[in-house]
Amino acid sequence: MKKKWYKGKVFVITGASGDIGSEVCRLFAPLGMRMYLLDLPNSPLEGLVDELKKLGADHVEAIILDVTNREQIEVVLKNIGEKEKYLDIIFNNAGIGSKCSITNKGMFEEYRKIMSVNVDGMWLLLQAALPYIGRPSPTKKYPDRREGQLIFSSSAAGKTGVPNMAAYAMSKSAIITLADSIRSEYKMNGHKIDVITSLSAPANTKFYNTPEMVNWVKGYKKRGFLFKFVEPQDVAKRVLKASRKSKKEVYVPRFWWLIGFLFVFSHGLIGNLLIKIEKTQK
Repeated sequence: MKKKWYKGKVFVITGASGDIGSEVCRLFAPLGMRMYLLDLPNSPLEGLVDELKKLGADHVEAIILDVTNREQIEVVLKNIGEKEKYLDIIFNNAGIGSKCSITNKGMFEEYRKIMSVNVDGMWLLLQAALPYIGRPSPTKKYPDRREGQLIFSSSAAGKTGVPNMAAYAMSKSAIITLADSIRSEYKMNGHKIDVITSLSAPANTKFYNTPEMVNWVKGYKKRGFLFKFVEPQDVAKRVLKASRKSKKEVYVPRFWWLIGFLFVFSHGLIGNLLIKIEKTQK
């Protein structure tokens, strides 16, 4: 997309106050977008709203939204949709995770919580937003053609799986296939809705600062420079570039696309690396 395409367009993001979400907002704001920041109550959005306005956003509004609350999602998306008429970019960014798996006796309730936020929330939000996604961009062949973007925040874990984090990896894998399916559906129906999936290596965010993840982080970093944590700013830059270039998938760092490639041809190699990381905690 050319830079001028973004001016005055509507940008909706979930998990807006998070480390990655807020950095993405800071990069899209100078493009002159109309921004709707969705997040949980007590999220630090007020300061971000003021910051984005100063950075050049045409309009910024913070709205309380719990992606596990279906009724709330429907009301919020309907209100934004009716006010703006079109939703040009939706960034499905809200997500959680923990060390929950079968063999480490992870609770089903914890598994369901992760899936509810990471997967069900995206489904419900897109379902509610469907009438407003993209704006008319008709052609002779496709008179009902719409143009816009859907961006999904996934993870490299969705390509490989991670020991003792099965619930999280499952949710991220589901996001990848959800995005792939929707991308094909829009293409099949003649629309120009770019569907972009962000697959990041572990990032330096609050997600990995919890007590249960501290030892995992130490083991991960011991594997060498290839396993260096990425910064939220790096992820945001790659997301913006993917939006500008209409990419399907974007890896952070770039060479991490090799992880999925190697996993296909050498399942044991990647699996053993992940096992070694987990064993360093014991």
